[in-house]
Amino acid sequence: MAGRPLDAEILQAVEVYAGRRGVAAHLTDPGAADLTWQNLLDFHIVRSVETRGERPMREPGGRDDIATRPTYTDIGSHPVPPPSDPEKSDAWLLVRRGSLDEERCGDCDGGTTKCGDCDGRGVRDCPRFVDCPVCQGGPDACWECEGTGRRRAGRPAHLRSGTPSAHRALCARCRASNAACPKCTGRRQLDCPDCKKKGYVRCGACEGTKRVTHQECRGTGRFTVWTEGWIHQNPHREKERRLGRLDLRRTTGGAGQWHKTVLRRATDELPDDLDEADESLIAPHLAPRKDEVARLATLRRLPLAHVRVHADPHRDYFAFPSHTGIEVTSRPTTDRVRYFAAIATASVALVALVAVLGVVVLR
Repeated sequence: MAGRPLDAEILQAVEVYAGRRGVAAHLTDPGAADLTWQNLLDFHIVRSVETRGERPMREPGGRDDIATRPTYTDIGSHPVPPPSDPEKSDAWLLVRRGSLDEERCGDCDGGTTKCGDCDGRGVRDCPRFVDCPVCQGGPDACWECEGTGRRRAGRPAHLRSGTPSAHRALCARCRASNAACPKCTGRRQLDCPDCKKKGYVRCGACEGTKRVTHQECRGTGRFTVWTEGWIHQNPHREKERRLGRLDLRRTTGGAGQWHKTVLRRATDELPDDLDEADESLIAPHLAPRKDEVARLATLRRLPLAHVRVHADPHRDYFAFPSHTGIEVTSRPTTDRVRYFAAIATASVALVALVAVLGVVVLR
């Protein structure tokens, strides 16, 4: 394993660590401890996967820029370089050789069509008169005739003609003074401000020209047509895989002296310091994917020593190279964890049983 300390150095470091826990033992003595090695592994791969295809294209107007694009004969075999960085995307837009052409727009006349808003008349109908905004075209148009021109008998004294009012005018219909709306003088309506009583206004869509730009061809009267080929290279990031003692990752992540290997080709070999078990875990994830054109595989590994101290049989000791020497940590053995878990389970069950018996007695 890359950067693996000597077994004697590991045992000496564990001996010092165990001594601080009150375990007195000379671990370099024969039979005092058992030591085995394993690797902690972090593996991540990014593949650049290429996809290709064709599609018919039709764009309005003359597209001189299309003529400058690269051409191809067979999109499946057209050569493009693999990405220099598999973590970045790249794309090519191509034109099939001989497919570029222009065609006349069949739905317009030189880029224009009859205006739909005015049906090609150039004007739109408009009401000649509008309701008075002051009296709103109602009976309040005149207090005497209500805008009809015929005076009504028996009107209240304060509404009769001749009653002074600074806000009323002479009615243009019944000629009653101080009785009519000052805006329309009793007529209820005003001349339309838009058409000036003509009954029509200029169409705002075509500005009176009776025709509008054909939107589909954008007023050009023609289309550029071609067969477009596309090639995309996009990164596919697989989930990072962490192999080995996951419970030690927090301890070893920052302190451990990890070794890094980058594999850029499917033919690149794994580093020599991996054992067969490690290779069997990593190898399946290195198999080439369909349409893969480049890759960036990163393998990080840290040699980890597992030490069983006979004088402390209920604890596992782990040691690994760090940036400052050899780092040691420990964990309860699996059997010890199961033992305390069983005790905890039994305690919970006992408490539940006592609670049930208490309920039965109280009844």
